[in-house]
Amino acid sequence: MEALRDLTWVRQLLLPSVERLELRGFHLAIVSVPATAVRHGDRFRYRLLAIDPSLGRPVLSVDLESDILGDYCLSVQLASEHQVLARYDRLPGIEEFRQQALAEADRRLPALAGAGTPAIRPGKASSGSSKSRRGGHGARPR
Repeated sequence: MEALRDLTWVRQLLLPSVERLELRGFHLAIVSVPATAVRHGDRFRYRLLAIDPSLGRPVLSVDLESDILGDYCLSVQLASEHQVLARYDRLPGIEEFRQQALAEADRRLPALAGAGTPAIRPGKASSGSSKSRRGGHGARPR
């Protein structure tokens, strides 16, 4: 797979609110970007980054982002491709995003050679549940 061309993930992985998991040999990072005065212009609120260990860079990003009007949408990035999956009437919580993002990553990521089980496993610094469920409260499919 080709690495993402969007490099905003570099500074986001330095945030203290990063949950780490593994899926089919990919390292996953779920990032919550705090809504602060310093980050008021950030377009991403939550991100799931799937990092290919052989590249050391993300190859997939599932994002909860805001558009120029301030509306939120669930989107996916692969290399230079960007696709909006759903639009929201309200800002979903991190758990709702997490469930949708993990389901989307599970659907889109192939198994890497030697990855073993396809289950989502907590990483070294993980917190919270590691179950994957598809949710949609408040989402409007595109």
